[in-house]
Parts: sequence; C-alpha cells; structure tokens
Amino acid sequence: MIAPVAANALLLRASLVLALALSSTACSGSTSTTDPQVPGTTGQEQTTTDPPPTVVDPVGPPVALPRLASAHGIPDAATWSQLAARPATATVARTEVVKFLLDTQHDRLIWFIDTERWDIHFDFAVENLGIQGGWQAHGDFNTREYRRPERRFEMGSLVHYVDADLWALEMVAGDNLSGERVVRMFEDVRRQVFFGDRLRFRALSPQHDQTLATIPGRIPVVTAEEVFRGVRYQPLTNGEAFGTLRIVRGALDLASVRPDQILVLEDLPDEIPVVSGVVSQELQAPLGHIAILCSTRGTPNMGLRDATTNEDLVRLDGQLVRLSISPQEWTVRAASRPEAEASWSARRPAQPLTPPIEASEQRLRQVCDVRLDDVRSVGAKAAQLGEVCGLGSRIRTPGGFTVPFHFYLQHLAQGGIDAELTAILDDASLASDTHARDAALRTLREHIQAAPVDPALLRRVRQRMTETGRGRRFIFRSSTNAEDLPGFTGAGLYRSIVVPADATDAQVADAMREVWASVWLLGAVVERDWYRVDQRRVAMALLVQPFVDGAAANGVAITANPYFEGRPGFFVNAQALGGSVTGAAGNEVPEQHLIYVYSEVVESELLAQSSGSPDALLLPEAAILQLASTLRTLHCHFRDRWRQRGMTVDSSDALDVEYLIAGEDRHLVILQARPFEVRYDASQRVGDLDLCAFHPAGVE
Repeated sequence: MIAPVAANALLLRASLVLALALSSTACSGSTSTTDPQVPGTTGQEQTTTDPPPTVVDPVGPPVALPRLASAHGIPDAATWSQLAARPATATVARTEVVKFLLDTQHDRLIWFIDTERWDIHFDFAVENLGIQGGWQAHGDFNTREYRRPERRFEMGSLVHYVDADLWALEMVAGDNLSGERVVRMFEDVRRQVFFGDRLRFRALSPQHDQTLATIPGRIPVVTAEEVFRGVRYQPLTNGEAFGTLRIVRGALDLASVRPDQILVLEDLPDEIPVVSGVVSQELQAPLGHIAILCSTRGTPNMGLRDATTNEDLVRLDGQLVRLSISPQEWTVRAASRPEAEASWSARRPAQPLTPPIEASEQRLRQVCDVRLDDVRSVGAKAAQLGEVCGLGSRIRTPGGFTVPFHFYLQHLAQGGIDAELTAILDDASLASDTHARDAALRTLREHIQAAPVDPALLRRVRQRMTETGRGRRFIFRSSTNAEDLPGFTGAGLYRSIVVPADATDAQVADAMREVWASVWLLGAVVERDWYRVDQRRVAMALLVQPFVDGAAANGVAITANPYFEGRPGFFVNAQALGGSVTGAAGNEVPEQHLIYVYSEVVESELLAQSSGSPDALLLPEAAILQLASTLRTLHCHFRDRWRQRGMTVDSSDALDVEYLIAGEDRHLVILQARPFEVRYDASQRVGDLDLCAFHPAGVE
C-alpha cells in the first residue's frame, strides 16, 4: 500500500435493510432450485413451491427465510427476499438485486437466481446450465453473451431502489442487445414477477440510450435522475466512529470543532477540521473536498436526508456514541469511554511525518521541467503536475512556472515572522485552546500578508507571467511539502488566488502573500497536528499558471473503481461551467460515471446526470474515451514511478485527478494528479488486479 491512511470513495451506496411489506400479486411461474428438464442442471436440489411468508419486524430487518437457489418466477415479496442480494458493490443507496438469465435455447426459460450466492451470471451458468468454467471460458462467455447476436442467454438484473420504491430492469453497461430483443426480454420478465406493472427499464450507458432510440415508447423507462432523487442515505466513507454526537444547525464554527466529535451537519461547509465522523443532511458531491478529506483521513462519512431531525440521532445528541457506516446500513448507539479511547488511539498515525525540504533552489522553473524528485523544492502539487506534463503533448496541462520554497522562507525571515511562528508552535497552551490558537494564527497570517514582497522576486514573477503570456487571467496555487503526499493528501487545506493577466505589482504581491499565508490556516494546522506532521518543516511554494478560459466542464476522477475491485475502471465526476464538482452540495449534483476498462471495449455506466446540464451529457462517448485513455496513461505511469521509488503498490492505489473539458474541440486539460488509496472491504476485493494489464479498444 502507498499509504497507511486510505481513501474509501464508496459513494452513493446501498444501506438500511428494509422489510419487504409489499402486497403480493399472482404471477405465473413456479419456484424451484433447478429444472431436471433443462440440459446441464442436476435436478437434485430441493424444490420449493410455497415458501413461508416473510416475518417482518417494524424496526428491524426481516426475519431470514431459507434461500432459494433459483426460481422461474417471483410471485410475491417472500420469494423476492429469498433470492435478492443487497450487494456491497451497489452504486446507489438501499438497493436490492436479483439477477436473471433467459435461456433462448430452452423455450426462453427464465432463471431468477440467488444473487447472494451467484453475483455474476457466468458462475450460475457454469454450476447449473452446463457452461464450461475457467478464466478463458469466462472471457469468451462475456464477449459472446453480452455483445454477440448469436448469444444463448439474455441477461440482466432486477433492482429495487427501496427509498424511491422504484423497480428497474438493468443490463450490463456494455450489453448491445438489439432493441427488439430488449422489448421481448422485458415483456417476458415482466410477466413472471409480482411487480411487473411497476417494472421499468433503466439505461446505464450511451449504448443503452442508442438502443432505446430504436424502440421509442415501446417499454417504460426510469432515468438516472429519478433514481438519484430518491436517495435518502449516501455512504461515502465506510467505517466505525466513536465520538460525542453534535447536531449543528446553521453554519459550522470551525474553531469549535474537536477531533472527538461526530458532527451532524445541517449545512455542508467548504472545509472541515479533523473529526471522528460526519453525517450531512445534504447529499455530498462524491468527489468533493469534504468527501475527499474524510476518505483520505479514514473518517466515516455519510449523507442522510433529514439527519438533524432523525429520531435516533436527536435522541443521542450530546452523548458519546458509536456510529457505524457500511454499504448496506448505518447504525448509531451509545458508547463507553474505554472503547471510544481505544478507537481514537488506533485512528491517529503512529509515526510522525517529516516533510522533505530543499531551501537552496531559487530558479523559477517551468512546471513541465520539474519531476517527482523536485517535491523537496517546489512541493508535491507542482512536482506531480510536472510529471504529468513530461508525458508529452498528447496530455495537456495549463503549464506555468514555480516559485520554490526558498522565497517563502525568505519572506518569513525578512519580516521577522519566523520568530513569531516559532513562538506559536512552542506555546503548548495553544494546542488545547482552539479559539486562542485560531486568534494567534490569524495574527500571524496578517503579518505574512502585510510584509513586503522582495522587489527582485516580484520582477522575476512578472517577467515569467509575461513570457507565459497565455489567457486573460493567472491562478496562484499552493504547492506545499505537506499536501498531495502518500499518506497525507490535505485536500482543500490551502488557498488559490486568481489575478488578471495585466495585474498590478500590488495585485501580484497580494496573491503571493495570501497563498503563502494559507499554510497557517487553523484547519491546515489542526490537520497536520493530527497526522503528526512536523510543523516547523512545512513550506509553501507557488504554482503560477495561466487560467484555462473557455472551459465547458470541470471534473474529478479516481483511477480505480471504488465500488468493486473485480471490475477495474475509473470513477469520474463532472460539472458544468459555473458549477463546482469539488464543492457541490444541496441540489447541485455532478454528472457521475463508472468507466470500465477490463473488457474488449470501454463501457461507461451513468450513475447520475448533472443538475447543471440536465438535457445533455457533459461527457459524451468521445469524452469518455478520451478520459479513459488519459487516465490509464496517468495511472500506469505513476504506478511505475512509485514502484521505482520502492513503494509497494496494489489495485487499491490510484490517482485523484482534476481536469477540465475546454475549447471548441472539447479537449482534456489535466490540472492535478495526486495519490489516492481506495479501501476495499472484504466483499469488494477479489485479489489484486492490475488495471494496466487491460487493453480495451481505443485506449492507449
């Protein structure tokens, strides 16, 4: 693993087992484990034709019924519960799934299967329908049965979105079954299930949208927007948290936050200090700053509509509690002090982190000339973007130049501010008095921002800006030796400032000083304390770049599938110009895709459509292919560089990539790439898979 603290971007996922108190309606089809009349089945397992009813507890999960291996019909809710799974790999909260295979060679017999036992169609077909097993046979099966007209099986999943009470028939994103065959399959399945009059088809990909266009109005459809609108529970970082539960109504006072608190937030802030857990009443941008901060810290984090009035949370407000967040459910209960203290001790990194620093470098180097080893002089953000830029002109970056640590340290020394900083760091009383610490740091930042910038440095920066000469604006970005590192991401801790291209000397100096000063924001200091970062060695470089004008969309991507290791790919979010993909909250929803790269072609699954572009995809098929190719190149390059530096890397180690879609040709611009580790639980891991070993068509 690259880092001991891993990100858990398990976003918009299933939770809270709900009792199936549904009215049963008659439908045709018997219930059985196998059919001895179909070649390839054993006919030896128990047949169940009249399962006992589900016993429902009004405040808990349904009493377990005996599982069915398979059935040819689902006549009632009890049968559904005997077949359905609540998979940890689901991408939408509170979902139940039953997979099915329709056998075209045997009178279109439908097999509804125990989806807990067989979570992929292939495994059921091998064990029950005479299909040959093995890895090569599996690959052949996927190619033939999802992408060839001569397929034997028509396959999919029945999904119950419990919160929205929607029933959907879904196919694998890359399934190219023809429109006419989709209609027939849909009707055949609908006749065999008790909820058939409510069943709708959900398109998961552009491939499916193209298929639906050939059969307009022939089958009822449910959209991604309808599904997302019904989400009530959004697990973002799974785990167990102990802390004092604190319901916060209105704006959060950052100085009042303690690491031993579990916050229940009415309003989602732009940043959040180290805490034990987060419950937000607003659903969060899955790859936004709060979600990324919590996941990199390993802080359990969830969205829950009406959280501040939830009875279980209100009842425990102000008490020491245990909060558990998992893919399928969340729970909260009162906790004891000893178990809480044991948890807090285990969460904090055991070893100190000493930021690398080289203070002698004084060149204002082009970012494309720096590499990973230059993190000591220009910080991780600049060094990693330089590594991206070094991959060649096919991958675009904004370019720009660096102002190394030397000049930040010089600025503190010339103003006598370094002595003031040392006094603050030496004052042990400030560590236990957050408000006093906040006041001292505010005064320190004011002094940094008031001290004059070295005129010779200012002239050099202005000259570099003129030489760069692109765009109408420049952005001064932070690049410290205490962010974007394996084990310490520090997402959103520091500041970026935009100035016009014709900015005055005063405007340029103000931008430089404000970014420098942001090293000592309270949230950044508390974060570094928690991670045992040596504060005396923290330094700020500047990454000065031409602002990318004409962007149509901004986005964030993770170069892994955070839901399931067994389907390698990328998780991609995008938002329209004017919206924020990293700070989206409330009713602002980013477009979200899973891009799979493990098969012969790229498959894209649409999880949510952008609230800023409800009528058109921000990332159409061409953009998806462009992203897939670039993200694969970045992932594989950094994986190799990490290994060259002696790091152990597996399929949970990925990149967090920020990008823009810009220009009339809608080209891709990479703004940032930094380490990101996905923490898979046991149900999401299948063994280390090398994403770089897969070569789908169109992806270099």
